[in-house]
Amino acid sequence: MPDSLEDSDPSTISTICMEGHANALALNKDHNQIAVAGRSLLKVYSFDSDGFTEVCNMRGTKSQNLSYSSNDVAWSTLDSNILATAATNGVVSVWDLSKFGRQKQLLVYNEHERTAHTVTFHSTEPNILISGSQDGTIKCFDIRSDKSVNTYFSNSESVRDLKFSPHSQNVFSAVSENGTVQLWDMRKWDKCMMQFTAHSGPIYTCDWHPTRNWLATGSRDKQIKVWNMDGRASLEYTIHTIAVVGRVKWRPERTYHIASCALVVDYSVHVWDIRRPYIPFASFNEHTNVTTGIAWQGSDSHCLLSAGKDSCIYKHAFKDATRPALKANAQGASLGRHGDISFANKIKEYATKSSGVSNTKTSNFISRRKSTLPGNMQFHLDHSKMYMFMLKNLNMDSGTGYPAHDTTTELRVHECFIGCARELLLSGKKLAELCEHNADVSKKYGKHNATTLWNFVKLFYGSNLFEPPFEHRSSFSNQKNPMSSRRATQVASDWPSHELGQDVNGNSQEVANEIAVASEDGDELGGGGKQQPPPTSSVILSETQIISEITFDNFELLRNGFIYVGPADVTKALAFPDTALHHDVQAARPQPDLKASDHDESPPPHVPSILKVSHVPPIPMWEPHQFMADSLMLQTDVGDVQTALTVLIVLGEARKLLPIEDAVVEHWFHSYVDQLHRYELWNEACEVINRAWVRSVRQLNQHSTVMHTNCGECGRPLGGNVGWYCDKCKSMQSAKCCVCGLIVRGVYAWCQGCSHGGHIEHLQQYFAKHSKCPKCGHLCAYS
Repeated sequence: MPDSLEDSDPSTISTICMEGHANALALNKDHNQIAVAGRSLLKVYSFDSDGFTEVCNMRGTKSQNLSYSSNDVAWSTLDSNILATAATNGVVSVWDLSKFGRQKQLLVYNEHERTAHTVTFHSTEPNILISGSQDGTIKCFDIRSDKSVNTYFSNSESVRDLKFSPHSQNVFSAVSENGTVQLWDMRKWDKCMMQFTAHSGPIYTCDWHPTRNWLATGSRDKQIKVWNMDGRASLEYTIHTIAVVGRVKWRPERTYHIASCALVVDYSVHVWDIRRPYIPFASFNEHTNVTTGIAWQGSDSHCLLSAGKDSCIYKHAFKDATRPALKANAQGASLGRHGDISFANKIKEYATKSSGVSNTKTSNFISRRKSTLPGNMQFHLDHSKMYMFMLKNLNMDSGTGYPAHDTTTELRVHECFIGCARELLLSGKKLAELCEHNADVSKKYGKHNATTLWNFVKLFYGSNLFEPPFEHRSSFSNQKNPMSSRRATQVASDWPSHELGQDVNGNSQEVANEIAVASEDGDELGGGGKQQPPPTSSVILSETQIISEITFDNFELLRNGFIYVGPADVTKALAFPDTALHHDVQAARPQPDLKASDHDESPPPHVPSILKVSHVPPIPMWEPHQFMADSLMLQTDVGDVQTALTVLIVLGEARKLLPIEDAVVEHWFHSYVDQLHRYELWNEACEVINRAWVRSVRQLNQHSTVMHTNCGECGRPLGGNVGWYCDKCKSMQSAKCCVCGLIVRGVYAWCQGCSHGGHIEHLQQYFAKHSKCPKCGHLCAYS
C-alpha cells in the first residue's frame, strides 16, 4: 500500500464498555471478530463500521472457577471457532465457539505448576499451540490429545511471552524475566537453538516482523529493542519509552513502524518509527487507564484495536492519532557536568538553486512534489545539528600542556571536587597535621576560602590548649550577670552631686584620698591598714582574679594588664585625652545646658585617679565555636558541602562543641555521598560513610548487599543458607569453575544469563578468545 494513502483512512473511533477490565485481546483469521479476556471477562465481539456487537459470553454464569480467569487469549490462525486461554492458576483451556453452554470449553490442560502467562497457536498447524508459565517451562499441546506433547525448560524463573516465527515454521521465540531471549526448534525439546541477554530487566513481550527477520522485545527497562536474527543476533534499533513496555505489535505494510503500550503510568498507545527512536510517530490517547492489549486489523495499517483496564475496547482510526513531534521543541541547550555547553537546533532543508537556465515547469513540479510529501516519509528525515562549546583553559602553557610557573590554572568545578575527594585526609594523623595537609590540597585546587578555614582550624583546635578531653568553658559573653561572679577588692570613690564629703556608701572623702595616694605611690591596693567593704555598685579586678577568671577563650582581650573591649586601637585612643579620636568623640556628644548657679561650683581639689563605675556592662565576647559553625554553614550555602563535612569529620569529638543541628549534618552527609556516587568515587564514599556518626548514614553501606543467584544446572534461585548449594539438584555444581572444574575459593564471577561462572582469572583468559559459555554455549557478555 503506498504511503500516500496515509490520510485516506476513516476518521471514526468506535468504543464499547465491558463489565470487567481486559488483560489481553486477539483477532480471528477473518479480522472481523475480537476476543477479550480478563480476570472476570471472556467475551467475543464482532465489529464493523457501526461499532461492536457482543457475539458470545463464555462466562455466562458467575462462576468463581479460576480456569476462567485469563491472562492471555489466542485465536487459531486457521479455524475461527477455536480459541485458547492461559489462566492465573496455570490452566490452559481450548474453546470451541461452535458448541453450546459449558461444552464450549473443549479441553483443559492442567500441567503448569504456576501461573500461565501466554499462549499462542502455530501459524500453519491448526492443532498445535504452546504456552509459557511462571514455573519456567514451555508446554506444547496438540488439541487432538488431552496431554502435552513436549515440555521445554527455559532455565528461567518465568516465561512471559511466546511467538512463532513467520519465517521458519518450526521456530518460536521465548522471552523471560531474567532478560534473556531464547529461540527454540519445536523438534528439539532438550536444548534451545540460541540464547542471548537482550535487556537489563525482565522482558514482558516480543513480536516478529512480518517481512524481515527482526524480533522486537519490550522490557521493564523502558526500552524496545529490534534484533536482527539472521545468523548471530545483533541489535539493529533501540527505542526509548517513558514507561515499562507491556505489548509490542509491528504495523502491517510499514517496515519501520511498531506499536506499543505500557504496563504502568502511561495510558496511551504509541506508534514508533524505529529510525527516530526518541519521540513517537503517532499516539492514541483515548484510554483512561493502562492499555493491556493491542492488535492491528489484519493487513489494514490504518485501524488499530486496543483494550485496557478502563473496561473499554477502542477501534482507532490512524487519521485521528495525535502527532507528538509537531508539538515538540525543535531546539534546546544543556550544561554538562564538565563545564561544557551543548546546543541543538533543527536543520531546515532548502531546495538547492541550480545555476544556468532550467525548465521552469519541471522545477515547479518538483518543488510541489517535495512540499506535498506525506508525514510518515518526512518524519524520520527530520534531524538536528549539535553544537558543543568546550571549556578552554587560557592559562595553560601550549608547549608543555602544564600550567605556567607564575600563572594560576583555573580548574573546572568537577576537577576540584574529584581532586579534593581523593586527596583530602580524614584521619591517620594529628589534627594540626591533617589541617595543614588539607589546607595545601585546597590551595592546590584553588579553593582559597577552604584554605583559610583549614588554617583557622589548625590554629585554634590544633593547639595544645585544645587537647582531649574537651571542656567547654563559658566566656564572659555567656555570663548572665557578670557582677555576681566577680568580687571587688577595693573601693573607688568619686564626688557625689550634692554631698561632696560623703560617697554613696557613706565613706569619707579622706579615706578615698588615702586609697588614691596609696595607689599612686605604687603600694598594693589595700595593702596597709584595714580593708574597707566594697561598694555595691563598684567593681575592680585584681591580678589574681583576672588570671583565675579569664579563660583562653578571651585572653586576646588582655593588653598590659587591662581589659579592652572592641578594637584595640580604638579603645586606646578613647582612653587618652590627647588623641584626635578622643576630641572627635567628645565633640560629637551632646553638651548639657549649664545654669548660672552651676558656674560657681568647682571640682574638688583632690580628683581621684581611679575610675569608679556604677555597673559593669556586658562584654561582647567573640565565640570561636559559633564562628566555626557559621563558617561551615557559609561553605554549604555557596555549594561546598565537601569542605564543611570534611572539617566536621577531621575535628572528631570537638565537633560536639559546634552549635550545628544533627538534621543539618545528616543532610550534609547524604548530599556529599550522593555527589561521590555521581562521580563514581565509590571508595571515597565508603570512607565517608564509615566515618559517619549518624545512624541513617552508617546504614547506607548495609543496603543492597544481597546478590540473588540461580543454579547453573536447573536455573532455580539459590535461596538457602548453604552458599551455592541447590535444594532442587541436591548438588554444589554451581560452586565449581566452569573452566577448570574446581571449587572457587575467593572472588567468584558468574553470568546472570546462564548462571555459570568460576575463577575470575580463568574467565578473563577464556573470554579473551571466546564469546560463548564454556559449559552451555550461552552468549555471555563478560566485561
